Amino acid sequence: MGTFLSLILALSLDTFMAALSYETSKIKIPLISNFIISFICAFVLMVSLIFGNILNSIMPGFILKYLSFIILMSIGLFKIFDNRIKKFIKTHNFTSKKINFSFCNLKFILQIYADYEKADADNSKRLSCFEAVFLALALSLDSLGAGLAFNASSVHIIQISIICFFVNILFILLAKLFNKINVIKIDWSLVGGFVFIGIALSRI
Repeated sequence: MGTFLSLILALSLDTFMAALSYETSKIKIPLISNFIISFICAFVLMVSLIFGNILNSIMPGFILKYLSFIILMSIGLFKIFDNRIKKFIKTHNFTSKKINFSFCNLKFILQIYADYEKADADNSKRLSCFEAVFLALALSLDSLGAGLAFNASSVHIIQISIICFFVNILFILLAKLFNKINVIKIDWSLVGGFVFIGIALSRI
């Protein structure tokens, strides 16, 4: 269970970074939007873990072990170079002044991934429930791959999802306090990246 807690922590750091960014820009995240973000992040992780179980049932153990290592190591390296990747997205054709809302609008999700404040599309300085959905989808990109690298029982999947839900809620609430003591200066992407690499190494 310790490995899963480390996974939840690493994934939830993205939510924490987004909330810190919002605090700096004076964008409010209402409690209902907090719940929506946390629920979607937990739900995506749960679905990914379920598919991870399916992979475990159809693939040989030694292949799954190395596949798990590759997935987690790739996410870790991806997060270490997170700032450069986001800069690449911002400076290429993934962004557009005109935003066309649709549930599967990958371009808009990539915009938010590159710049969390883009989720506040109407510049109201308040994240609506609808905007919270897109922010949550952007924050859940890592969860899609990470869950595939694990095999957990049905009971553990439920427990992990519940813990993930509450950790995300807590991190969003703590962002206001941490912003006041300048924790935002820490590169949390690096922290998350090294956690993922540590988890990857533990899988082999």
